Amino acid sequence: MTTRRLRQCTELEYILLGDLRDLLEESADEETVHWLEVVLDALLDTLPEEFALKSDHGYLQDVLERFPSWDTKVAKLEAGYSQLFNRLTQLRDRLNYGGDFQRIAVTVSSDLTAWMNSFIEHHQEERELVSMAANYEVGGDG
Repeated sequence: MTTRRLRQCTELEYILLGDLRDLLEESADEETVHWLEVVLDALLDTLPEEFALKSDHGYLQDVLERFPSWDTKVAKLEAGYSQLFNRLTQLRDRLNYGGDFQRIAVTVSSDLTAWMNSFIEHHQEERELVSMAANYEVGGDG
């Protein structure tokens, strides 16, 4: 059940990131800002659930059991989740200020693009660490 729900969260995030990317390419108006809010709210609901599922028995516990010395790498990735979530919350809050939709869209757009790149990079680093742990042979050539 946990694995299936984690996969669903990951798939939903992928869809939401695509929606977010599309919205950032739209012209800045009240409707676009509304849909940005909807997508960001969905991401803000999904990210904590995904992290909770990944942390069910300890975040990247399988990696740490094989390689306890990688605790610094795992801690950095774990802290990254919190930073990404907090940054997205700040960006979402900026949309609540109302006012000039074009100004909001322009200022938030570049920050959201940077956030998406950071989010994607974080997931890649996480996958790479898990893959390295799975393929690394202690005392071998790995």
